[in-house]
Order: sequence, then C-alpha cells, then structure tokens
Amino acid sequence: MRGYLLIVLMIVLTTISLAQDLDGWRGVIVEEYSEKSSKSDEIFLVEATRSSIRSSGDGIEILKTFDENHYIVKGIPSQIMGRIWSVDSDWKLDIEEKASHSLHYVLVADSFNKSEFAGLKVIKSYPPKNIFLIQGKTDLVKELLLDDPNIYHITNKVYRPFVESRVIDMNLNPNRVNRIHHSFPELDGSTETVSIQENYFDIDDIDLLNRSLVSGLESEFVDNHATEMATIIAGKGNSFITGRGVASDLTIISSDFLEPMPDPDQHYLNFGINTQNHSYGIVRENEYGIEARAFDQSVNENPNLLHVFSSGNQGAEVSTDGAYVDIEGYANLTGNIKMSKNSLVVGSVDTVGSIPAFVSRGPAYDGRVKPEVVAYSVVGSSNSAALVSGVSALLQQQYRIDNASDMPAALVKALLINNARDVGSEGLDFLTGYGNIDAWRSMQALRNTQFASGAVSDGETVSFDLGIPADAVNLKVTLCWTDLPANVNDAKALVNDLNLRVVDGATVVLPWVLDASPNVNSLSKAAVRGVDDLNNVEQVTITSPGTNYTVEVEGEEVTGDQTYFITWQYETDDTFEWDFPTGSDNMPYNGESGSYFRWNTTKVGTGALSYSADDVNWITLDSNIDLSDEYWRWNNAPFLGDDVRARMEIDGEFFETDLFTLSEPLTTSVGFNCGDSLLLKWHPVTDAMDYTILTLGTESLDNFETTTDTFFVVSNVNELPTNRFSVRPNLPSGKSLLPAPTFDYTLQGVGCYVFSFFQTVALDTGIHLNLTLGTTYGIDRIEFERNDFINGFQQIGSITTFDGEEYSFLDENPSQGFNEHRAIIYFINGEELVFSAGTSFYLTEEPIRIFPNPIQPGEDFSILTREFEDRTPLIEFIDQKGALVFSKEVQGSQDFISTTNFQSGVYFYRLYADGEVYTGLVSIR
Repeated sequence: MRGYLLIVLMIVLTTISLAQDLDGWRGVIVEEYSEKSSKSDEIFLVEATRSSIRSSGDGIEILKTFDENHYIVKGIPSQIMGRIWSVDSDWKLDIEEKASHSLHYVLVADSFNKSEFAGLKVIKSYPPKNIFLIQGKTDLVKELLLDDPNIYHITNKVYRPFVESRVIDMNLNPNRVNRIHHSFPELDGSTETVSIQENYFDIDDIDLLNRSLVSGLESEFVDNHATEMATIIAGKGNSFITGRGVASDLTIISSDFLEPMPDPDQHYLNFGINTQNHSYGIVRENEYGIEARAFDQSVNENPNLLHVFSSGNQGAEVSTDGAYVDIEGYANLTGNIKMSKNSLVVGSVDTVGSIPAFVSRGPAYDGRVKPEVVAYSVVGSSNSAALVSGVSALLQQQYRIDNASDMPAALVKALLINNARDVGSEGLDFLTGYGNIDAWRSMQALRNTQFASGAVSDGETVSFDLGIPADAVNLKVTLCWTDLPANVNDAKALVNDLNLRVVDGATVVLPWVLDASPNVNSLSKAAVRGVDDLNNVEQVTITSPGTNYTVEVEGEEVTGDQTYFITWQYETDDTFEWDFPTGSDNMPYNGESGSYFRWNTTKVGTGALSYSADDVNWITLDSNIDLSDEYWRWNNAPFLGDDVRARMEIDGEFFETDLFTLSEPLTTSVGFNCGDSLLLKWHPVTDAMDYTILTLGTESLDNFETTTDTFFVVSNVNELPTNRFSVRPNLPSGKSLLPAPTFDYTLQGVGCYVFSFFQTVALDTGIHLNLTLGTTYGIDRIEFERNDFINGFQQIGSITTFDGEEYSFLDENPSQGFNEHRAIIYFINGEELVFSAGTSFYLTEEPIRIFPNPIQPGEDFSILTREFEDRTPLIEFIDQKGALVFSKEVQGSQDFISTTNFQSGVYFYRLYADGEVYTGLVSIR
C-alpha cells in the first residue's frame, strides 16, 4: 500500500513539476489522461519524442514544441505512445499588458472567415495562410476566440519597424564585387527584380531612373534611407562612382513595411521577385513569433525567394527576454523576423573585417547561428544587407543564364555562406556567422557548378563522391535546405533535421557547432565538430584535404522528402591573385585619400609591394607585408592622373596587377549660363588625351561630345536633353580617369559670366569692388564705374589683362555718402553685359549723417556712421526745452530711428564714440 501511495505521489509531483516547467510557455495542464480516448481532433500535451509522434499515424499534428520531449498535439490521443495530459486553451495566449484597445495577430490553423463580430474586427489577412490582424478589446478576444478549435495562437505583440542607418556607405571592394564588374560586365542584374520592403525610394533619383516597377504595395512616404538602400543594390553610378550599386541594370520594386510581414505569394510571382531586402529593425524579440513563421512559410511557398535581413544596430543593447536575458554582447538582433530560418541575416564589418560595436549579434532565440554572414559597412547593417541583396541578384542572373530557370533560395544562401571569408575570431561564431561574403568566389563556385542537390526522407542517407585536386587546401562543404515553418513559440525552430558528414575512408568529419548555452563563456567558445540539431545550414571544413571524399546527407527527423543543396570550394596551394585593383578600378577607388590593395593567397611569409607608371621604374610602398593579412592600405596615394601597375614580390616571384588608374575626381564648374548659351570648364589633367562630356539620358550617362580643350560651349541650351552634366578624362591607353560628379548646371550659382560682384568698404582707404567670374572666355575688357548720385556713372578703372577668375578693384576716391558701382564686360564679338555691385555708404570726412532731414512725422531717420573703434556708439535726441527724449546704441554703420512717438519740431542730437562727442540738428515737420 505504501508503495502504491508512493507511486501516486510521484505521478502527482511529476505532473505539478511539469506544469511548473511549462508555465512559462503559457500551457496549463488540466489532468493526465487515465484512458486514451479515440476522439478525433482533440488537443493535448504529450510527453514523447518528435519521431515517435510522427510515426504515430496520419492526422497527428504538432501545434507547439516546449522541448525535445513535450509537445502540444492535435489528433487522436489513443494513437500516441507516451504520457498525455489534457490542457485548457491558455497555451494559445501570448499577451502583453497594453491599453484596452489594441491590435492582435491571430494565427488560424484551419479556417477563419468572419470579418466583424461582437466588437471585434478583422483588419487584414496576410498572405502566408492563416494569419489575421484583429482589432478589439483584449478581454473580448479571449472570450470570443480563445476556445475556437481552429485558432492556435493569439498575440498582441504588434510592433512598428524602424530604419537602421541613414548614410550611403558605398564600397564594393571589400566584398570583391569589383572583380565581377570587371570580369563579367554582362552580369548587371538586368534579368532580375529585387523588392525593397520599407518606405518608398525616390524613383527620380538619377541613379535609379526608369528601372522601377509600380507594385501597388508602395508606402505613401518617400524616404532617403530607402533610396540609399536601392542605390547600394542597383545604383547606376550616374551621380558618381559611389552611386554605382552591385547590380546596375536591376529592376527594383517597393512594398511598405508598416506591418513587417511577407507580401502575397502571387505578388512575388507576378513581378518575378526572387530577392527581397529588409533593412529595418523592430523591437527585439527572442522567440519564434508569428512574423518569423510567416517569413519561413513565405519561402516554402516561394522556394526561389530569398529574404535578406539586416542584423540590426543594437550591439550594445542587452536582451530583456528569452533564454539570453541580461547577457551582454549577444542575442540583440532587432526583431522577431530575424528569428526565421529560411532567410539570410546579415551583419556588418569594416574594411579590414572588424565588427563595429554597434552591430547586433546572435544567437537566435534557440541558439541557431545568426547572423549567417556579414558584409562591409561602417555605418549600419542596413547597408550590408542591401549589398548582399545585390550580390544575390547577380548570382540569380548567372544561374538563369546557365539553367534558364529561377535559382533556389537555399542554393543562393549556400553559395554566399560557403564562400565567405572568415573574419573576427577564428571559425564559426555568433558575431560574424560563417564570415564576410566574397561575391567573386561565390560567383566562381556557381559558374564552375560546384554544387549539387537532392532530396532525403526520414531515416535515409544519400551520398555522392567528391574529388579534390592533389594541390587543394582549405576545403569547405556547406549543406543548406529550406525548412518547414515551425509553430509559433516553439522552443526550437528546426523541423526537418538533416545531418552532413564528409567521409574519407574510415574518417568521418562532422560540421562545426557552437555552444549556445545562455552564458557569455559558452557563447564565446570556439566552434567544435559535432552533430547539429539546431540549424538548417551545416558546414564542414578541412584545412589539408585528401583527394577523394564521400559527402553524406542523413535525414534524422524528416517529414516527407526534404530537398537540400550542397556546395563546396577549395583553394590551391602556393598561389597568389589580386582582388583589388582590377583593370577597371581607380586607386583610391573613390578618389579619397586612402584605399586598400586586396589579394587572396595561400602563400605564407612576407611580400614587397611596389608600383610603376612605366613598367620600368618601380617605387616601393612596403617591403615587409604580412601576406596573411590579404590587404594593405595605401594612404595619400599620389593623384598622378595616369594608369599604373602594382606588383607583389614574394621570394623573387612577381605578381602584377592589371593596369589601373591613379586619379582624383575631375573638378568642373560653370563658366557662364547666359540663357541661350552655356560654358562648362574643368582643370586640366596632365596625361589626358581628351575629355568626354556626358549628359544624363533616360537611364544612364550618355556621351555628348569629346574635346581636347578644358572647356566646352553649348551654343543652344534649348536643345539640351538635360540640365545634368559630367566630364570624364580619357588616357591614350584607352582607360578613363575618375569623372566629375554629375551636376545640374542651373544650380551652380553662376549667371551670365559673373559668379559674384559686391562692395567692401575699407576705413580711410576706399571701396573694394570684388568680382568673381565664371570664365574669361571671349572677354575683351572689363570697365568699372561709380555713380555718386550727382554726376551719374563715371568710369573709375578697367581690366584688360586676365589671369584667373577673381579680381578686386579699389575705388580710392568714393563720394562722401552713397556710392553705386557697376562693371561692364565688353566681349570680343562686340556684345556687352552690365552687372551692378549695389550701393554702399562711405564716410571719412564726416562722422555721422542722418537723413532724410527734415522728415515727416512717423517716418524713420536713417543713421549712417563711419567706422569707429567703439562699434556701439551712443546717440541721444534732446528737444528744444533741453529734455532728453531718446537714446540708443547705433548698431553697425547703418541704423534706423522711428519717429512715431516724436512731436514735430527741431531736435539737437549728440553722438558719443571713441571718447568724442559729435552734434547736429534734425527737424520733424
């Protein structure tokens, strides 16, 4: 009897303990089943393994996962082998305390057709099936919806997104995009469409002209951030080299991010969208919420669609929810959307691969690797995500060329991840994931067909042989698959678990895994080899590989047949190749003060870097470069305005770059804008053969004219196709130097020849006439004239020899009082132009002048004073009875006195300045 009571007590304690353990998941256990009924569609809690539930028979559906042994299940209890409990409906709730009226996402597992009822209103339904937005009071939601057997999740966690960086930070070289541009210029994104989910970009931006589609989903707000993301992804480079994005002929389309959910499936299909960029953040949520599930489901419905997310810019923030509460430096990704599995989350690194402190880090809520990759940006992960979206489009274009079909998103992910360069701490980590993307190596792997695909079922192992050259080093093999969406708030997001193994005879090499235990010491540990049961990306690396391997993919827990993709890459021993500069590059890349040489090598030791303008005389830059750094910064490179070559010497062997240019942006200006004619001018470049004048066309800059002069005259501006121009110097070698940034000639502040003309009064010296011309082209002489308001305009000097555009002429004998000056430009063709410098007051013989005098009541006296050391002289007005009626400090050389409160009559004034008193009379009548 005592033994029986002890067993009952243990069962009760176990049930209570289990209920306490699951209370955090909002599931409330009612009682344990004494008999397993055969009632269909019952919801219950089961203690069993996932594999045993799956093998229980058809009709058993897992609705929620608490851990590896406890699940909320719908089906027939009698079919389940294991302990089961009945539960009430509170397991569905995920409610935060808010105002009485709020919006709630409702996840409906089967059907939900009501649009409005009993105080609740359906605001919107989302394209991933069974998600609805409901408006109403929380208590009504609970009363009317909680016990609905078709509803499996109710939450009021509805957050608004925010953009995460605001500055264009264009540099495509750290991620080797420049090599694709140079070697494969036909890869420009012209066959692809990328969607940007946030506010609307500026479709009239000159780098985005006429390459956008109207989706019907655009935000009503146009935002600079969206324009910058579009420019990084698809900029044409019309504005300048920093306006050229990754895929310069790409078609772009926009959808609003007011509610950060996927767009309708049909929308992606109708517009041929295979990449969607999400450079925004939301409130940090360390759980698998409705949004994460929706994006995973979106990819399942559209397996060629890659969602690219920025990791966020809250790297200094500490998580306040989930398993990683209060752990500094980890788990601060911005938004539940970034907990999705089938997307790609992108963090940031600087030009040398260091992670900025502001960048958000992983892991995901369940310990998965996030971000998967990083890309260059020093201002925000938004820019990094946009760059990766552009690279994704180039890969998709190449795949389309090779296969005449869309590229699977899982293959895009696999190529980007497998070919990334390791940065930060060695190997896989929660800060930089699998590394910094290398667009060139990803493209090479695709073009060389270094990938395979297949499908695997539960308990099955499939394999293929992989042959590696004898001189190969640093083998990497990556497995990636698009996983089924998990249930909202599941403890672990992975549904179909595959295992990767690389086998060499009796040697089995397993993937790298991280310790996701919730403490800093564990999260910062180096990766170890092991079985990965969290991620739908797995990677094996072998530093010194053999030549023959078998790659195995095992389906450990799989529903149906799971499609997967494998890609591999390796390097060749004792090699060196340049990444930047290529023959299409300029050094510095944007004409600024510094830029990095970049290379890829498996050589060890040091090298000597030098450059030459004639391939004969070489100038050493650094004779002791650590080759393993794979970069070297050239500070203050000379702007030679020519093409040069660099080379790396390693143990007597030379590795030369292509010829590249060494220049700064051309400086241009407007000489004159005379309504019907226009002159553009620029500084000469010593080695330039000629200059191409470019005008903005419908999408890109078009060649307008070529000249050997350093100016260009447009005789009839009415025939111009645009107001925007650029000028590009050309070298005899056929290369071009950096052009001038594109400018609108009507906005340069230059009129018809004269940029500015103004007077400056100099005490006891005279009046300086300051004239700045746009150009001296066609001018014969310039004459200066003065009007003293007595004798009219009289010539006071002239300029007949011209050297530059800025001139100053001193009128040494201006009149006491007002002086008006003008300049008359006489042209060689007999025409003339007149420009006024305005009017100024000059006093040297008289200390003060007050006018008009006399004055009408209510008018203002104007007070003019010469220059005093005391720049706030005091003036007083005294009436005929000797009473002081007015006093003020004179501000500047010209001031005013209102006579509104003065009576008619004669007034005596006194001016106190520099220890002197100056007097006089004024009259009001």
